[in-house]
Amino acid sequence: MKKIPFLMIIIFLTSSCVTRLKTPKIEGRVYNVKNEPLKEVKVCLNDECVNTNEKGYFSFNKKTYKEFVMIGGEAPAVIYNLKLSKQTYKDTIINYKNLFGGSNVDLLIKYDSIILHEE
Repeated sequence: MKKIPFLMIIIFLTSSCVTRLKTPKIEGRVYNVKNEPLKEVKVCLNDECVNTNEKGYFSFNKKTYKEFVMIGGEAPAVIYNLKLSKQTYKDTIINYKNLFGGSNVDLLIKYDSIILHEE
């Protein structure tokens, strides 16, 4: 009978609430083949879309969530798709997969030169 409170204390001490990374902060610049910035390129991260500015710049804020875990709980993989589209240019899709999980919640991914090709 005394073992039950002891086990409850051990379970409580070995568990915690942690912040997990759903998608990291992502920023980048989009150019044409002449290395000129492209404005108004539609950039979609999963279901969220933004347009590039006059310098070809775009960004997405990180998304996190809270999770209650026990010791030994593996962090889930970070997977996303980045789709870029603009009229008269070929669509470009960038797939990111960190299958090992455990990415830092302050992870920043920079795409400094995404080149779109005309159709």
